[in-house]
Amino acid sequence: MSTLEKRFKKRLIDKEMKQVEVARHFEWSDQYLRQLVTGTTMGPAAEKNLQKVKEYLGMK
Repeated sequence: MSTLEKRFKKRLIDKEMKQVEVARHFEWSDQYLRQLVTGTTMGPAAEKNLQKVKEYLGMK
């Protein structure tokens, strides 16, 4: 598990949220969000969307 994945999961716990809630906020599938966080999907759009997730959760 990458550092980003660990930080993401910890942030969800801290905010008492579930991954599916974040995905729904952005109108993405849970699978797509998981791919963003694990780094299995790449490219400019993925980087931009991952940044949106980090901002939404208050991650730096």
